[in-house]
Amino acid sequence: MIWDNPKILFALLALPFIALFFIFEWRRRQKSCAVYASPQLFEKLTSRRPRAGIFARICAALAFAFFVIALAGPRWGLVSRKVEEKSSSVMIALDVSASMFCEDVKPTRFKASIAKIKYLLSILRSERYGLVGFAGRAFTICPLTGDIASLRMLLDELSAGEIPYPGTNIADALSKSAESFENDTNSRVIILLTDGENLQGNPAAILRELKGIRVFAIGVGTPEGEPIPVKDEDGKVTGYKKDDKGETVISRRDETLLLQIANATKGRYFPFDPANRDIEQIADAINSMDKDFMGESFSSSLEKKYPIPLAAALFFMLADFLLPFITRRKTFLDNIPAALALLFILSSPSMADDISRGNKAFKNKDFFKAEQHYREALKKKAGDAAYYNLGNTYYFMEKHDEAEKNYRKAATFDNPRLEEDLFYNMANNCYRKGELDGAIGLYRRVLRKNPASSDALHNLELALRQKSKDNGGQEGDKGEDERKEGGMSEDEMQRVMNLLEDMEKNSRKKQEKQPMPAVSQDW
Repeated sequence: MIWDNPKILFALLALPFIALFFIFEWRRRQKSCAVYASPQLFEKLTSRRPRAGIFARICAALAFAFFVIALAGPRWGLVSRKVEEKSSSVMIALDVSASMFCEDVKPTRFKASIAKIKYLLSILRSERYGLVGFAGRAFTICPLTGDIASLRMLLDELSAGEIPYPGTNIADALSKSAESFENDTNSRVIILLTDGENLQGNPAAILRELKGIRVFAIGVGTPEGEPIPVKDEDGKVTGYKKDDKGETVISRRDETLLLQIANATKGRYFPFDPANRDIEQIADAINSMDKDFMGESFSSSLEKKYPIPLAAALFFMLADFLLPFITRRKTFLDNIPAALALLFILSSPSMADDISRGNKAFKNKDFFKAEQHYREALKKKAGDAAYYNLGNTYYFMEKHDEAEKNYRKAATFDNPRLEEDLFYNMANNCYRKGELDGAIGLYRRVLRKNPASSDALHNLELALRQKSKDNGGQEGDKGEDERKEGGMSEDEMQRVMNLLEDMEKNSRKKQEKQPMPAVSQDW
């Protein structure tokens, strides 16, 4: 059993004083009656039964005690509730062409755009997101997913100029983003971050494909513009981009096309705002849209049992009220316990579940307050949900060691419904800590439970590639103990890597079938 408001139980300390008061008042009455008649004569004259008066006082005291217990909020018995999950589908189309190296927006157009995307992910977490990068052509970097942590990892690894197709093709970016929505019907949004200099394609021609999709465009850069820096492998500026006439190219923010696209799709255009008011307005617009039903999840908590002591309190209060009509007149002093109980009801703060309050704070990104509520829940022995939620809170506070401790405690409860999400988050936490072997083992554990988990497979690929990169692309001789520690032998790792490489080669073959267009403007 746990309590919502355990401090209220201190009110039970008043019971001995109430008992002493009743005894004192009873003796005072006995002495007063003795002045006028003997106890036997007084009982006959008033038809008063002494035992009935004692029972009435006991009922009043018990009513007070059970009211206090009800106010303290007892809980026991685990109950599960279905929660409907609804979200919008948001594709982010990010310009990664050479012009995004310009520094008219600090530190660069590209890095400032990445920061805006991360801010959006932090204030609007209940949506599904996907990422498309584009230059002369567009590529899907991340399909629609609810795994915000993985998307953040991809953003950290992304850099401008990586796509081997020079130029800027906004039309292809919009088309590729629209293809990603599949069967989503209600809330479909494309957030376009670019300087607006469209050098290839015809965006106006693909507006028909965007039926029912709202485009919010953010123009990155300034109207005055800047030269496009050319950098070496160390990131040092070696010169500036020149056109075919040998003149230095000045890249400027072009709002005309972005305004046209936003207006045609009932979206909005925003010039770049360093204070992120543009992102906040986009988030408000997405929140006001109809959401797609994504499925159901289960939330477990201890059931509130305050109606039981409350019913007992009302029963004893009723008994205290009725007994005087049978045996004696009810006096003001007899009403004191009931009055005190009612006073507690009126003055008591509303009772709320610590886990629910923690979840609300977590959703609002108030991780410090969420941590406090989850810790309060743990003091009341709330169980695996509190440990799991506290681990998630520490993860986003980047306290990865504390997150791991709480994830491990949640795992000891052996909850099958929580297992997949728990080990997936543990794997992400290991990845963040740089413990690639642990992350690989946990991702594999998730895939054994749910082979269809595309998020786990995608993150496993990232972890394997990072491990291969850290090892210099070579696998030396390792002992059997070291293989077991990561949960995957060299042969198994090689098979998974080969599978992922084959998938990537097939994707590249499809892309290579389309010849790379010759462009004179490669920025």
